[in-house]
Amino acid sequence: MFSLHRFPYWLHAALTIAAFALFQFAKAKLDQSYAASRHPVDYATGQLTFNASKIEEFYAAMDRTKTLDVYWTTQITDFGFIASVALFGTFVGTLLMRGLSVGSWMRRLAMSVVAFALLGATLDILENLASFALLSFRAESPQWVAVLYSSFAAVKFVCLTAAMLAAVISTTYLVARLVANFFNFSSLCRFTNSITMNIAF
Repeated sequence: MFSLHRFPYWLHAALTIAAFALFQFAKAKLDQSYAASRHPVDYATGQLTFNASKIEEFYAAMDRTKTLDVYWTTQITDFGFIASVALFGTFVGTLLMRGLSVGSWMRRLAMSVVAFALLGATLDILENLASFALLSFRAESPQWVAVLYSSFAAVKFVCLTAAMLAAVISTTYLVARLVANFFNFSSLCRFTNSITMNIAF
């Protein structure tokens, strides 16, 4: 993570933009695959049921439309999305850290962007593995696996939300500080010019 600090700032910023583009591409592919699977509910609703019977109903609905195999593919596609989330979170967090004072609480907040993104990605992987277990059981899904699956999803959502909030707060603070420094510098320049003109005349 910290080896990124050895990169020139412009390259680090360019890699962050590229990581964002990759994230958007992976998300679009995942959304497309999920829609093609004809899953009866949205991501969050499906992942936060904590109920094996409801999950079995979802699978049965896709079985009737002959799209359950597409859902398997969607779960595999999700691993690419997970990788893009981890990569983008790492680049954003480390880029923000470079503009913040060492040891400051705001820099630690920017560091948490990386931590929460990586933790969220790890939980997403565990969630997918639990999903594969549920898919293998199909009509006889154990309740404890369903609870585990939804628990991974719930904590994942919390971590990714925390990462986004930390990124927004850190970015807002950094931009505000840069703007303040700019105006302070402009004021200093105007003051210096005024003194110079008075001396000249």
